[in-house]
Amino acid sequence: MRKIFFAVSMLCVFMLSLCMYTDTITNDLKNNIIRLHILARSNSDYDQKIKLAVRDEVIEAVSDIPITDTEKFIAVSEKTANEYLKANSIPYRAKAEYGTFTFPRKSYGNISLPAGQYRGVRILLDNGNGKNWWCVMYPPLCVTEKADEASEALKQSLNSGTYEVITKKPEVRFKILELLSQII
Repeated sequence: MRKIFFAVSMLCVFMLSLCMYTDTITNDLKNNIIRLHILARSNSDYDQKIKLAVRDEVIEAVSDIPITDTEKFIAVSEKTANEYLKANSIPYRAKAEYGTFTFPRKSYGNISLPAGQYRGVRILLDNGNGKNWWCVMYPPLCVTEKADEASEALKQSLNSGTYEVITKKPEVRFKILELLSQII
């Protein structure tokens, strides 16, 4: 009976520790990563091409703006997108906004970011009813020529444990079962 009580107690301590660890990593990612999210007007080939062209223009325009200057970042993103749309006689406009949005899991080489709620700049092209494109804007993981620089910036902005978690391949082990087998 004592062994069972001890095993259940250890399991509870393990689960509580795991939850606290996961929460720490999640908060670190949420507070130190900003994503860029662009939603096309529709799923037509034409609107999807426009989305990608706007993406390229925006990434170029904001590359030297500190992401911490969110007002300028949003203003330049929206202005750049609208200038592109107007210059190419595209009959709709863009709207940029800053907030917390849901994103799926994304991998960049050896970096894998979990799905979840992240801060981001969202650019809606017209009503934004089409397929979207997104990337990590800070650090600039979506700018391929800056990948090494971005990886280093990410390493500097996250806790070392968080960086290790998102850059290492998971190793499946049943440590709790290993410990319990030694006790029982």
